[in-house]
Amino acid sequence: MNTIEIRARLHEEIEHCDDRLLKMIFAIINEYKDADNLDENRKQLVIEERAKYLKGEGKSYSWEEVKKIALSKDRPNDF
Repeated sequence: MNTIEIRARLHEEIEHCDDRLLKMIFAIINEYKDADNLDENRKQLVIEERAKYLKGEGKSYSWEEVKKIALSKDRPNDF
């Protein structure tokens, strides 16, 4: 089935589907669109954090500190 056939079939199905299925389709589409934004936002955050680190402004943790924080129920607010 090619893309044109898939689009036609989806349009037909959407016209006749129940509310539950329509909401699921909508959620899938939004999830896909949001994923692109999340990737870009995450990339920008990593770039900003790296710049802070290189300037000596960022925090760094030893492996032991990372393990302790990960296992602790009381995590620092900035971690």
